[in-house]
Amino acid sequence: MTALSPGRLSVTVRVAATVPARQLAIDAWLRSPAAGSPRRRAVLVEGALFDRSAADGVPLVGLGAGCPCCTGLVALRVALARTLRSLRPEAMLLLLASDEHLPRLRRLLGSGELGVPFEVED
Repeated sequence: MTALSPGRLSVTVRVAATVPARQLAIDAWLRSPAAGSPRRRAVLVEGALFDRSAADGVPLVGLGAGCPCCTGLVALRVALARTLRSLRPEAMLLLLASDEHLPRLRRLLGSGELGVPFEVED
């Protein structure tokens, strides 16, 4: 993992449309250096229905259904703010159901327009 710029939080964005794909993405991220310290990470998952447990006690935060950068932008802002305030993670995984607006979402996360400047990991 590259060193973060001051004041930036690491967020990894992945697309996983099915429950098995989500679990594989979470497991792979938890094993990667981008996940950071086991005590300081969180997973945000697009879609309201999913299993809210993850390995190593990593909290899962649900995002409302709908594209996080369009119809779900407010929900994304609220989920990010609440997660940052309550969990204070050093790294987050954002799982999306579709890659339709992935470039726009990465730009929003990296620009600071969502309230926090994120370092978007590939």
